[in-house]
Amino acid sequence: MRWGSKSTVDSQHAVDVRYLKKQGSLEAGKSGSLTWSRQGKQTGAISYQVKENGIMLIYNMRENSSAEWETVEQFVSFDYTPCNYGGKRTWLLCTHCNRRVTCIYVTGKYFLCRHCYGLNHQSQHEGYCDRLLSKAQSRRTKLGGSPSLGDLFPEKPKGMHWKTYHKLQDQAMSDEEACFQKIDEYLNRFSSRLS
Repeated sequence: MRWGSKSTVDSQHAVDVRYLKKQGSLEAGKSGSLTWSRQGKQTGAISYQVKENGIMLIYNMRENSSAEWETVEQFVSFDYTPCNYGGKRTWLLCTHCNRRVTCIYVTGKYFLCRHCYGLNHQSQHEGYCDRLLSKAQSRRTKLGGSPSLGDLFPEKPKGMHWKTYHKLQDQAMSDEEACFQKIDEYLNRFSSRLS
């Protein structure tokens, strides 16, 4: 983990067009609210109204804890691209750079894309070994098991093809082995310095 680097998308409140689509909330005339929480405590909330060609975000914000609350209404346009087998994919257009994105984040007054706010993904803050470990743990949980490398590798889930299972298992084992080799190299270098 590299400290003192950019903030991550995971630490910000986001509006995700994929989530809204999954909830059936992208039709014109729909309205609702989005809330965010951390460790069981609500950290933010906004209202939204879906228009014909975009979404209106309505929320209260203030610059700092001593400033007055301000109601912000931000309209974010939709853009569309065709899907291979018919239909269309909906995107959000960043109101600052006009980039087509699936998520917009708020770290200032407005919801903008991660590029405008200089946000990174958590994986960009991880070292080589951390990324290998994350990938191995992700594959274990994808199979319904524990992310712990100390536990037995999960059994094949019902309905999954053996070929798919063996591929995930091979990839996870390969990542785990590479991670342990890297840790072993580090420990050997460390012990040689102490000698």
